Amino acid sequence: MDSRKKACPNESCKTYKKQKYSSKINFCPECGTELIFVCKSMKCFKPLDADNHNHAYCFECDTKHKDQRDKAIDVAKKGAAAVGAVVVVPFVKVLEKDAGKIAQKAAHGVVDAAVKIVKK
Repeated sequence: MDSRKKACPNESCKTYKKQKYSSKINFCPECGTELIFVCKSMKCFKPLDADNHNHAYCFECDTKHKDQRDKAIDVAKKGAAAVGAVVVVPFVKVLEKDAGKIAQKAAHGVVDAAVKIVKK
């Protein structure tokens, strides 16, 4: 399936740099001019190579998308590290205070489970 977009190259057409069409449409519905492949980005109408089916975005829009994605990943990593530090530090303090109680509860739970299994 070809996800590229086409647009009218005729400067006198009223859809020129205003509307994009599916790659299945070959001629402009307004003026009848043969449509060309253009960048898939919203406001970019730069022509693309018709033979290369892998590229749907022009070089500039593609690098802009990659930069935005990389920035979002960096922000997410920093946010996750901050949230992890906020959650882990209080949890460690609770463990330091109540480690003996928690261990006793766990041991009693294991013993109770073993007694139930033995009874059956």
